[in-house]
Amino acid sequence: MAVVTLTQRFLAPPEEAPYSVRTVSIPPARLEVPQTLIDRFKLPAPRVEQLQCQAAEARQPGTWLQPREWSGAAVLLVCGAGDNRHAFKWLLFRRLLERRIAVLTVDPPGHGEFMTVPCTVDNARRAACAALDWLCGQRGVRRVGAIGISFGGNQVADLAARDERVAALVTISTPVKLPPVTRLTVARESLGLVCLPRNLALLRHQSLPKMWAEWRSMNGAWFGESLYDMIARFDTLNAVRAIGPRPKMFIHGKCDVAVPPINARLMYEAAEPERELILVPQATHLSVILFDREMKMMSDWLAARLVTSPGYEPNGIGT
Repeated sequence: MAVVTLTQRFLAPPEEAPYSVRTVSIPPARLEVPQTLIDRFKLPAPRVEQLQCQAAEARQPGTWLQPREWSGAAVLLVCGAGDNRHAFKWLLFRRLLERRIAVLTVDPPGHGEFMTVPCTVDNARRAACAALDWLCGQRGVRRVGAIGISFGGNQVADLAARDERVAALVTISTPVKLPPVTRLTVARESLGLVCLPRNLALLRHQSLPKMWAEWRSMNGAWFGESLYDMIARFDTLNAVRAIGPRPKMFIHGKCDVAVPPINARLMYEAAEPERELILVPQATHLSVILFDREMKMMSDWLAARLVTSPGYEPNGIGT
């Protein structure tokens, strides 16, 4: 029997649920296959033309989650490298929806169900802008924030620096500069997941088979250029400075080995007020979004800055 994950269950709500879920398709954003890939594989001209046409017409997959009693606040959520728009995000979805914040979660180029176009800085920028355009164009949307997980944080910080429609920014486990990821890095990260008490306590909410099924759903990424180079090109410290006084929150695990917490401190120090820094005890790079206390803090913070209806009350989504 196939394992049904908590995320899969959350994304298939009953009719009486206080939120709705639908799959959406973002209009094409003129994406491209980079010349470096074309040169590497020595592709013939007809094949290049075909690939470039497919990239230009590609539509980014997304999922739109909307609370029944909606405030008009919404966030764009961009996942990390090798991740997808759904995996391990059920708790994040739930806490935002409880606070009457709608969520557009997308697969950036080269990720999830958007593997037809490689991830490059230019493609990621265009796709993020197209997703923001789609979100701002939805009926009822009043104020918009952005959340980025890991490499997704580099993308949404860059988006916020370029587009003032992003009224509030949250980065989670985001690198300023990515240190080399080695087998030792993976081993130490995995050791933290199975040894630290807060991480072990996550098994109260879901079994190991369910967590493994979530992990298996993350099927890697197609990069058109080096991830290290892309992070450097996004220049997140300068992006954070360019956002100016708009609200910013930086969340990071204290036990993150892959992307050490100094990265969040550097962004916090570069940012103008209003700014918040949350260092999550015992959290690794992968486990931050599974800790309920911090996800509630983040959702409350966003609600205070995006929800325009006074005296809102949480809806208590899910069980």
